[in-house]
Amino acid sequence: MLIRRIKRFIEENSLFQSGDRVLVAVSAGLDSVVLLNILLELREYFNLKLFVSHYDHKIRKNSVEDALFVYRLCKEKGLPLFIASASVPRYAKREGLSLEMAGRELRYRAWYHLAKTYDFQKIALAHHLDDLTEEIFMRIIRGTGRRGLAGIPLKREDLLVRPLLFLTKEEIRNYAQEKGLSWRDDPTNEDLRFLRNKVRHILIPFLAKEFNPNIKEAVSKTAVIIAEEEELIENLAREAFSNVKAVVDDCLALKLTEIKKLPSVIRRRVYFLAFQEVGLPLFRITSRHLLQIEGLLTGKARGPICLPGNFCVYRGPGYLRISQKISPIQPFELSIPSPGLYELPDKSLGRVLVEIICRKNLPQPSFLPGTVLLDASKASFPIVIRNRRPGDRVFIAGLGHKKLKKFLWEKKVPTYKRDSLLIVDKDGEILAIFGLYVHPLFKITDATQDVLLIRLERTKA
Repeated sequence: MLIRRIKRFIEENSLFQSGDRVLVAVSAGLDSVVLLNILLELREYFNLKLFVSHYDHKIRKNSVEDALFVYRLCKEKGLPLFIASASVPRYAKREGLSLEMAGRELRYRAWYHLAKTYDFQKIALAHHLDDLTEEIFMRIIRGTGRRGLAGIPLKREDLLVRPLLFLTKEEIRNYAQEKGLSWRDDPTNEDLRFLRNKVRHILIPFLAKEFNPNIKEAVSKTAVIIAEEEELIENLAREAFSNVKAVVDDCLALKLTEIKKLPSVIRRRVYFLAFQEVGLPLFRITSRHLLQIEGLLTGKARGPICLPGNFCVYRGPGYLRISQKISPIQPFELSIPSPGLYELPDKSLGRVLVEIICRKNLPQPSFLPGTVLLDASKASFPIVIRNRRPGDRVFIAGLGHKKLKKFLWEKKVPTYKRDSLLIVDKDGEILAIFGLYVHPLFKITDATQDVLLIRLERTKA
């Protein structure tokens, strides 16, 4: 009996724990309706609390009818329902994605949000053996590695589970007919413009007819073997990730020295674990992105490496830093004619307070973070606050002038930070760089009477 087989499959793979709050993704199609019905049959046995999620992709004009179908189904079964919607075509166009990838990204984002907000221990998806076979062939066509050949995982992050993954589409349809279930067919599943449909309706039937009538089962066996090996590799990668990760400027970073020591197969997995931790959309990561990061790691590329989801990888002294893309700061200069409070042209940098203070009334420098102190008798007004520009040099006692670019490299200032450094300038001479440098001729000494104090005040978000 099918229910007995599914029950054994769930137990053998520990898909649910007693008392789990389970969010069941129901599209209104055959597979998800069957999944929901099966879980209702097994709800008492596994002591599950069931909830339903439906995502309206707004691809078809009548997609709202699918939502109404799921609503009526949940009302009949007495199940709580969450409905989310978005224009997948519009999102796909904006992000440069296929409709399938865009829809997948939005669906998963919604599910993860619901799980976090309402404390669901599991999200149940209706993927089956046919889906697994199609996914593997699609990945082979596009180009993939061992991880891709494992196909659709039975479990992911102990949150996503697929109780029907060992069943064929035919078995699912037979169950639905035996139980007298109704569902809605999606006409886009027949549209051969989509790669998945070409694989489903053309490639797999051809392989089954000409090479192996049990092609789905054969592919499944291969996927299971690879998945078991992948689990071992993934565990090694997680251990490596814990050793190489760090925090730089409140962002996730990877230690260069340590990550270089890792075998490339583990290193690539570490990248994915890092992407996952920062919330980057993994579906959109390609081999091209990984190759670019490898170039950044070896120094062949300067970076930053831009990734999907408005993320970038930056190389700094001793680490690779992964964060949201930093908006470029345009060249600017602000003339300071006298003491006062001045807003910087780029609001992200904040504002500066300029004062002249008697030296004996000056607090200890250790209590003045984000502050430049200059001898007021030498640094007369007007002065200029600006960011760097080509040809900048700093004066080093005993050496003369040095290129600012070389100075910043020696100070190990990462490239992504250099345009946001604030420079105090007087008639083209750099008097100070906040947090890094003060011109030796303008430093305060025991003979200094009045101090020009310039303090940076960050604007609160």
